[in-house]
Amino acid sequence: MVEASRSDAPPRRVTLSPGETVAGAARKAIAFGAESLLRHQNAAESGDAEQLHQLRVAARRLRASIELFSNVIYAAQLKLYRRDIPWLGAQAGAVRECDVTAALIGARAAKIDPDLKAAIAPMVAALDQRRKSEHAKLYALLASKRYRNLIAKLSRPAIKKIGGDRMLGGVAAQLIRPATHSAARLGRKLGRDAPTLVFHKLRVRIKRLRYELEMIAPLGGKRHKKTLARLEALQELLGLYHDITVASAWLLSYAETSAAPPRTMLAAGALIQSLDSRESKLRRRCMRAWRRFERSDAMRDTLEEIRRAGRLALMPVSSPAPVTEKSESDPPNQSQIARREIEDAPRSNHNSMNSQSATETIPTETI
Repeated sequence: MVEASRSDAPPRRVTLSPGETVAGAARKAIAFGAESLLRHQNAAESGDAEQLHQLRVAARRLRASIELFSNVIYAAQLKLYRRDIPWLGAQAGAVRECDVTAALIGARAAKIDPDLKAAIAPMVAALDQRRKSEHAKLYALLASKRYRNLIAKLSRPAIKKIGGDRMLGGVAAQLIRPATHSAARLGRKLGRDAPTLVFHKLRVRIKRLRYELEMIAPLGGKRHKKTLARLEALQELLGLYHDITVASAWLLSYAETSAAPPRTMLAAGALIQSLDSRESKLRRRCMRAWRRFERSDAMRDTLEEIRRAGRLALMPVSSPAPVTEKSESDPPNQSQIARREIEDAPRSNHNSMNSQSATETIPTETI
């Protein structure tokens, strides 16, 4: 427990074995998500920027777990999860956005008139004040009865028996499919005149898809790894675009509502113009990157790879047949072919059958 509470302890994720039941995998993933929230809670309450970020990531990974297993979660609990986990994530995000916007303003200030650089100080002060207010709301949220009830429900998720007794390896591709369809539908809406909200929603769906694929890593192969890398790159690009749009919106609101000195207003206008140019370029890059991903059929190939690996992982390995004299030219029978396919399958699939799950340490992700 001491290691889990250290602010410098590396983030972890849960991976699920194809040999466990859907019900067992669901309980494990959801309970692990609750543990991750608690792991970052104390440091996040102190206002530590990195721990706030990790709390937000934990909430989003937990949402991915909930959606992956939504068909076997009882409706009452599913409704509570879908209401309260976004509530937590949104409040942590409100604090995080203040940090990101302040960093962006500082970076873009180097690109405007040098005489206006000093004039950004009132903006930074306003953002700092807003961060304190949003952090106070988060602190109250984490101390609330509603949050404690959410953690209790997450720690003991109620899972349906019907459908929960299936082996994960046999249905993993089917469970992933809704996230792929959701991302594809939003991707089709991207365009030069598409609202910024569409780009933001696509980013959220890509995160969910990425997190779901990471949970079933033991079923993955080369295509799975390549798809994860491409999804992470897409997520990062869409994240940059989102950060720019949030900063621009805040600056516009600040310019319209604050009683800042004239030079600060001029600096705000210059920053908005600078960010607007960056936003247009990122929008085009996001659209091109999504189109390339869509044309590659990466998700279709990955789902097929997961399906095939799941079937192989669940095939019983029969005992070796007695050795008999046989001509080298005799063709192999069907049982020999099946054994070879299992032996040639990725080692992680076979190893994951010998343990119900594995918890790994991974590098800090970029959100």
